[in-house]
Amino acid sequence: MPPGKSKFQKELERLASKQIITVIGIGCLFFCAAIFGNTLMEQKMKQERHLDDVTGTFREVCNSVSSFLQDEENTETFFNCIEGLENGNGLQYRITKYNVDALVGINLILADPEGQILFSSFSQEVLNLHRREFNQIADANAKAQDGKLYRTVYYFSGETSEYVLIHPLYRDGVYMGSVAAYLKEGDWNRLFQKYQYDIILTAAGGDVIYCSNSSFTSGSTVNKYRPREMERYCQVNDSRYLAGRRYLSEQNVYLYSFIYQPENGSYILIGILIILGLGIVWMLLFFHLLQKMAEKTSQSVRMLVEEIRLIRKKDTEHVIEIETGGEIEEIARQINMMVESVNELNRKNLDLLEINNRMEIQNLQAQINPHFIYNTLDNIRFLIVQDARKADELIGRFTRILRYSINNTKQITSLQEDMEYIEDYLVIQKTRFGDRFQCEVDIGTECSRVLVPKLLLQPLIENSLKYGFRKKASIHVFIRGRIEGEYLVLQVEDDGPGQPKSTLETLIGILRSGEINTVHNGLQNINRRVILEYGNHSGLSLESREGLGFTVTIRLWMKGGEKHVQCSAGGG
Repeated sequence: MPPGKSKFQKELERLASKQIITVIGIGCLFFCAAIFGNTLMEQKMKQERHLDDVTGTFREVCNSVSSFLQDEENTETFFNCIEGLENGNGLQYRITKYNVDALVGINLILADPEGQILFSSFSQEVLNLHRREFNQIADANAKAQDGKLYRTVYYFSGETSEYVLIHPLYRDGVYMGSVAAYLKEGDWNRLFQKYQYDIILTAAGGDVIYCSNSSFTSGSTVNKYRPREMERYCQVNDSRYLAGRRYLSEQNVYLYSFIYQPENGSYILIGILIILGLGIVWMLLFFHLLQKMAEKTSQSVRMLVEEIRLIRKKDTEHVIEIETGGEIEEIARQINMMVESVNELNRKNLDLLEINNRMEIQNLQAQINPHFIYNTLDNIRFLIVQDARKADELIGRFTRILRYSINNTKQITSLQEDMEYIEDYLVIQKTRFGDRFQCEVDIGTECSRVLVPKLLLQPLIENSLKYGFRKKASIHVFIRGRIEGEYLVLQVEDDGPGQPKSTLETLIGILRSGEINTVHNGLQNINRRVILEYGNHSGLSLESREGLGFTVTIRLWMKGGEKHVQCSAGGG
């Protein structure tokens, strides 16, 4: 091999690098998105909780004031004051009692049907002309509500605003006057101080009920807050706030929440740089690990191929020594076992060829072609880069073939089991030749449990491929099996170039001859094996037409061979 990285290693690193960069890039993006998304979600949840708290508190206050105004005993007191039956001391007592436990205290103004004030809990200084005129106008508006509570906001220049609830009083359908509750603005301030965020409460028209920070309303129309568009963030005096709004339809009130949110662009940039830095560190670590793994895998495959070349070309006794702890080591171990078995069989063949028929049968056991092993490993080597899943499947099939071929304890098997081995062999050859090689198997179900010599059909299929591809670009092989009387008939047919008549006659002559032929010994060995083991009733027959194909037919007498070929009731 040339120095430096092999093509296999470079391709493996390239493909894995793409995956690593993609995974780490996506991971960084998701990490950033998760951080920012979590921050935004946390801010939104914080604001929703704030709005929920303010909404609950505001509704509690309004419901409490409404209950006070609409209470039957209180209403009776209102009527008595309007009709002059009471002097107002009882009403003052009820107001004082309510304010003791109320979240927000109230001042009360009781007016007659003409809007004239009959009772007020305000001091004379506070109950100025402006408030009197406001109350008279609000009283007229409340009268038009048909008994429903009327809500408005009172504001006097330079003073705080007060939320006003007015209850029109009717008796037997006759308007008797109104009672107005002015909620104390100072109590609102005390009530909402427990929340750490700023709020603004406004009526539907934008009149401010309460504002925790006057900076939000500065520059606006007096006591008005009505943003044209509700943006997510707002800027107030160089400070940024997360803004939120909620409308309370029952009270016809808007709630605005403002959570201080300073500019965090620098923090975001630092966070992104940290994430990118970590991504680069991870990437470098993965690249280093990838390079080591690719180098180790490539080195193992290269070493295995070199060892197989040495066995194939120079030293058939050579033992492969690879310690990778993975499939490559397992393949090497299986190849060593196979080579050792093949060499052992070769030695036995040389010693026992002249002894007797039984010894000759052992000498003629089928062997895996080293070229097949070398080509298969080369295919696996390139598939590891192109299609790892297919490479894994081929390794499994190849390992099963090796185990099956070197299992010397089992020389006879059912046709069904032998065809499972043939299926693995065909898949490997199909992977190698692609669409150039097609195969059809048609074996009757009655044949599957018949016992046959192991590795009987593989050499015939290999011959079809070996001689077929010499003159044709594609080969179609047919494997058939049937039972004819006392015989199991197996047939391997291809549509290759076939053989001329003279060559066919030569091959038939070699099959009939007892002398060992070194050129076409594959067919001769199979024929001798069948004849020796199953008698003269069995053997191979050949058919061929030049340019049309070649057919090998095997006939096995099922009553011969010392029970080796028979129908097994137990499935073989």
